[in-house]
This record gives sequence, structure tokens and C-alpha cells, in this order.
Amino acid sequence: MTKTILIPTDFTVKSLNLVKIALQENQDKDHKVRLILVHGVWMSTSISELLFYSKRDLLDKLETEEFRSSCQLLLGKYEDKIEQMSIDIFSGRNQGAFSNYLEGNNVHEAYISKNYKLKLKHSHSFDIIPFLTRSNINLIEVNWSSIAAKSQESSTDELSALFFNHGQIAH
Repeated sequence: MTKTILIPTDFTVKSLNLVKIALQENQDKDHKVRLILVHGVWMSTSISELLFYSKRDLLDKLETEEFRSSCQLLLGKYEDKIEQMSIDIFSGRNQGAFSNYLEGNNVHEAYISKNYKLKLKHSHSFDIIPFLTRSNINLIEVNWSSIAAKSQESSTDELSALFFNHGQIAH
């Protein structure tokens, strides 16, 4: 059996801490994990822009080399647990579209952070967390310790940040 977990991302290494926490929480369970890292982007209403739209091109612009390397490190470290890890764009405009997205991807739960605000790099990016909080899936809110929060604010977006920040599930 496979469990599908959705995690919002802003394509920074720091946002991958939720992936690490989700994998650690599911490490001792008998199921594999399918991870979907999702970023919200409003679609243009311009016909000419839509004609030349490519999700792959957009993802290539948003992803950094550090983000890609960190994803590869996570895939290597948790290869026995991860069945699949994908990166996707959600471009719906309402809760119904988001519910359909969750159902279509068979999402079982989502992880969000209480004290990390997504950094939206693209002019059409939006925060999908309000959609998650209004959905009926199992939502797990994570609190990073104050030490991790301080180091995140002061450090650059580095690979080491992924493996030296600690998190815990909020109660």
C-alpha cells in the first residue's frame, strides 16, 4: 500500500524540511510514501501566454540547483521509503478545484509549517496553505524549534540547512 502526502513548496531547501519530517514520521510504518511537492501559480488569462505555456519550463525557472540537489539527497537517503516524489503546480482558483486536485492525486495527508512562510518567487505564485486548511484531508502542522527558526532566518539556502534543522509535530 502507498500513502500519498502533499507538501507545499516554494522551491527553497528550507521548505524541504517538511519532506524530511513527513518521511521520518512514516519511517517505521509498513507502507511506502508518494510525495507531491506543490506550488500554487495563477494561470494567465492571455490566450497568447496560454498557447506558449509549459509546466516543465515554469518548473525549470522556479527550481534552484540547490533545491534539485536536496531532493536527490532525500531520495537517496529514504530510497527504501519513497515510492515516488514529484513536483507539481496547482493553478485552480477555488476550493472545489483544490478538492478535485486532492482527490485526483489520492492525497491522504498534508504537512504544513506553523512558523515558515512560503517565499513566493514568481509574480503569479500564491500560497496554497489556505486551500489546505479548508480541505478535509488529514493536515499535520509542524513547529520547527526556535533554534531552527533562527538558523533559517540567518542562513542562506544551502543543502546543509536541510539536514541540520529539527522539527516536531505540533500538538
